[in-house]
Amino acid sequence: MARWVLSLTLVMGTSVASAASAQTAQPQLATSLNAVVESAELSAKVAERRVAQLALYRGQLAKRYQDQLNAIDRLKKQRASWRLDRELRESMSSSLETANQLTASTRELDAARQHLVNARRTYLIAIDGELGTGPVPARRQALERARRALVPQLRDVPHRIVLPDLDVDLLADPEELDQHAAELRATEGELAREVAGLEAQAVALDHLAQLRKQHDRAGDLFNRDDDQPHRNTVRKTDGNEDTTGTGGQWDNPHSPSTPPGVTPISAENYVPIVLADVIDASTISTFAAAERSGDPAQRAAAAHKAHDAVAKRIDQVRKKRAEIEARARQLRAVH
Repeated sequence: MARWVLSLTLVMGTSVASAASAQTAQPQLATSLNAVVESAELSAKVAERRVAQLALYRGQLAKRYQDQLNAIDRLKKQRASWRLDRELRESMSSSLETANQLTASTRELDAARQHLVNARRTYLIAIDGELGTGPVPARRQALERARRALVPQLRDVPHRIVLPDLDVDLLADPEELDQHAAELRATEGELAREVAGLEAQAVALDHLAQLRKQHDRAGDLFNRDDDQPHRNTVRKTDGNEDTTGTGGQWDNPHSPSTPPGVTPISAENYVPIVLADVIDASTISTFAAAERSGDPAQRAAAAHKAHDAVAKRIDQVRKKRAEIEARARQLRAVH
């Protein structure tokens, strides 16, 4: 009898401890997701400030450059003299230096803007992740408000990256080869930005998949140890019932709070447009299928696959550009 009582006590103690652990895991998960969203929001704000600073600096350089060009035009209209020639040379030298600074500033601003786009996409993924856990009403309202402000910033229609001809024209002169190499170099820059964006998206989705796994594990543990009946909330969206209790957010990468007429930037509608001529059709199909699945682990795997495909394409373009540049140098040496 005493042994039976002892066994019953141990079983009840284990069950109570497991239920307490599951209940503790829920707020811990919410805290983790909250921290991810706040970190992504901070990164986006830092990127916004960086873009604003660089845009202001570039505007100042552009104004200075235009003023210098106007001054050069005025000098050219004056009567020729030794003093005028010296001032003209100095002005042209200063304007050239400003032009170089302006070019560098433009490249830096373009890179910062791309970084801002990537930061906003990561922020959007983090918001969708926390919305999927069914946060408290006040938190949900704050997340949906942030999402409504964020989505329009990512709705610009992306342009397709067109790869230049990778064949070397043996009849082309050095100038034509230089132009061809410049086109390939520009394509390398575009592809490098896409690689950075895919890497950021893959990292964010990997983290989201891990958090989802923790969420599911905690829910299973709680349901196993709690013998009380549960009733899932039934929600209607566009006439379709959702009995998941979470609004289907884990399976839908886009919150129903998306404003009408706005198409969020996602792997499903971004990659097929931008990278259609860069990566193979099977990789794009994998992307679209992963995005429709709503599974962050599957989406992360697809992002990694596309990242590797684009990185491989960059290597091909870089090698071909080096070959064309070598051909141009060879022809100049002969002539």
